[in-house]
Amino acid sequence: MRRFCGNFPDELLEEIMSWLPPDSLRRFKCVCKSWRVLITSLIRNPEFVAKHLANMKNKKLCSPFIHLRNVITTNYTERQEGTYFLTLANDDVEDDYTDDLDDNLYIPCVTENLKFLTCDLHNIFVKLVAHCNGIICLSAFDKNDIFILLNPAMKEFKIVANASPGDGSGERVVGFGYDSNTNEYKLVNIKSLYEDEDGPYKAEVFTLSTNSWKEIELNVEILYFPNSDYQVVYCDGACYWYFWDGTCIIISFNVSDEVFHIIPFPENVSETEKEWDILAEWTKIAVWKDRLILFFYPELDPMVIDMWVMDASSGGVCGSYSWSKHLTIGPLENISYPLAFWDADELFMETNDGEIIFYNLGSQELNDHTVSLEPFHRNRLVTYAKSLVSVVQREER
Repeated sequence: MRRFCGNFPDELLEEIMSWLPPDSLRRFKCVCKSWRVLITSLIRNPEFVAKHLANMKNKKLCSPFIHLRNVITTNYTERQEGTYFLTLANDDVEDDYTDDLDDNLYIPCVTENLKFLTCDLHNIFVKLVAHCNGIICLSAFDKNDIFILLNPAMKEFKIVANASPGDGSGERVVGFGYDSNTNEYKLVNIKSLYEDEDGPYKAEVFTLSTNSWKEIELNVEILYFPNSDYQVVYCDGACYWYFWDGTCIIISFNVSDEVFHIIPFPENVSETEKEWDILAEWTKIAVWKDRLILFFYPELDPMVIDMWVMDASSGGVCGSYSWSKHLTIGPLENISYPLAFWDADELFMETNDGEIIFYNLGSQELNDHTVSLEPFHRNRLVTYAKSLVSVVQREER
């Protein structure tokens, strides 16, 4: 290694590499054998992977985002050309973006076809259901139901078969998160046992390192999943969903101890006179500054959004929760609903025309920076950190 890098200490080389994106590290492995050996050893080192992930999360530049667009195909040729797309902000233009915030421009994107997914997704609808530490969890719904754990930066994926095919063909919600106590990644699947019926429900957990499922106790009562498609988030060791137990509530799942907890809505929201199913459509959970937030829309036309923030000490793992109203957004014309935060101040929103635009919390204004994507209603979009976290075991590579 030193004949290529002079007298650079190995510690300094590792520090430099810990700030490089995964695609750059993968390219550098092709420089020579010694580089391949070094980089391969680094990306297999859990301490380096953790340090690299922390650096990617702490970059001052705006985080990339992923947008999954589903297209159902009916023939093999179309599927080979690609049907499922990840759209990521182009890292090469992030400096231009931060320098030209006052200009009217489109945010450039790179559309990537998931060609490295060699599994047969023919005529299957795929949903982006969860994400954590650079790993995207996709759910492919067919008669067997499979999950796909995908690291786009590493060009890796893992197919996770349903724990009990044919058992639980009704409603379901999925979460994916990280257990920092054991350095484990876990997928939790809550499903109704009967098709087209609400309940009874069972909960199962898949642990990535052991490649195995297990059934766990569902220690909370669930009557119904309202609007489950777009209401799953992971934050600080816990997964969160909407549920219905006679009132609209949030349920958290502690990834470490695998226990569920009930979180009531803010009092002002839960006391609204709206029916529960309407209330579910008028609210959205999201993550802001590593804290769970609840968007509530008291008015839709024009759009008014109350932003509630959960007390950071709650963490989704204890029995006491408190909410504080952070701000009110709007009224805003031609806005359908908020999507996700790109950073602490920039909030993605979908317009009534299916375009994605930004709202700045600091200025409390919509800006003219429109994401350069074709209009598409019901966008599913997440921000993420590119990571070296592998979704495959060494023997599977």
